[in-house]
Amino acid sequence: MVAIVTGASSGLGLEIAKRLRTRGTPIVGVARRANADIAGDASKRETALRAIEAGERLGDIDLLVNCAGIGIFGPAGSYDEDSIATIIDSNLIATINFCELLFPRFKEHGGTIVNILSTAALIGKANESVYCAAKWGARGYGESLKAEAKGTKARIIAVAPGGMNTAFWPEPRAGFMNPADVAATIIDAIDSPIDISEIVINRR
Repeated sequence: MVAIVTGASSGLGLEIAKRLRTRGTPIVGVARRANADIAGDASKRETALRAIEAGERLGDIDLLVNCAGIGIFGPAGSYDEDSIATIIDSNLIATINFCELLFPRFKEHGGTIVNILSTAALIGKANESVYCAAKWGARGYGESLKAEAKGTKARIIAVAPGGMNTAFWPEPRAGFMNPADVAATIIDAIDSPIDISEIVINRR
């Protein structure tokens, strides 16, 4: 297994990449930060192509984890054009971008796509309107992939985690989940012989 993980430099993406590396899975981590395996904007096709080229040098790519994302929050009417574009690009376009390149080969040769969404993809939340729009869009895109994947070798897993204590938030929040625990749950789903297509992970 060779894996591509977007958003791999921090938070949940970093924890997923760590766990995959610990068990010996070759990883191509994609992030905006310069220390990533592939530094670049995951919403750009050029970044995705570089990541796939790097993965192919390691072997056959058969796992894609779309974890890139950003949160900009505020009441409806407070978002400017740049903020809207940033949220949509990072949370929706990046997911579509990588899936469009890898889904066809996964259908033919086998592979798993894990789309990290949010509970904001399941229910509308005040002060998160644009973020919800992006996550609902990513969920809809993933549901269409599931429909197209029927009878093929591709597997699509949608993951909707609740709040986690990551750099996504400016300060730690009481009761929020440890991203390492969430990552462990996701890895278990990837490894499961049972066809798990959707996981909702909430804090107790």
